[in-house]
Amino acid sequence: MNFLAHCALADEASDLWQVDTKQHQGLLAGAVIADFTKGRINPLWPDALQAGIRLHRRIDAVSNQHPGIRTSCQRFPQSLRRFAPIFIDILADHYLSLSWQDYTKEDLGTFTPRCYQAITEYQQYLPQQGQSFATYMRETNLLGRYHDWTTIERALLFSLKRLGKEELGDDALLAAQQIAAAAAKDFPGYYTDFRQQLGNWSSLLTAK
Repeated sequence: MNFLAHCALADEASDLWQVDTKQHQGLLAGAVIADFTKGRINPLWPDALQAGIRLHRRIDAVSNQHPGIRTSCQRFPQSLRRFAPIFIDILADHYLSLSWQDYTKEDLGTFTPRCYQAITEYQQYLPQQGQSFATYMRETNLLGRYHDWTTIERALLFSLKRLGKEELGDDALLAAQQIAAAAAKDFPGYYTDFRQQLGNWSSLLTAK
């Protein structure tokens, strides 16, 4: 899952777990901040944020092993299969954005500002690169633009740049376009499965 899906799942988990406002903000912020943290979570960070990072990591762990995700990954040519999980994460945000009203009654235009507010509240815990990205995300309303295919293409190219594989850009864009319709059919199955599992993960609020 990429940023929009992580935020949406964190928001839904907040309702299921009936957390207070502070924890809700921490779960939303962790949905993004976790992408810029590796290894052991800093025990000095706010508990609410730590829980958000744990939720993000649990979703990633389940996603990496999910049969539906693997089916989507196999739609990419063998030469790109190694990076397919990253590509599918990005495409998932595209599919979620296009079908947003199927999963929530809240308008995407009111949801995204709540996410930016939560991220800003905890932005000081991001490394410099992450702080720059959080500012970019907020100023460009990135979470609200995943329905636009050009946003998906930029995200795909950016992911390859981070991996030092920019030479695969043209192939990745072409492959993503070619498999997009088929992979869209996989999305409801695995995303619904993630949503159904959220209720079993409330122990993440206090796990260390």
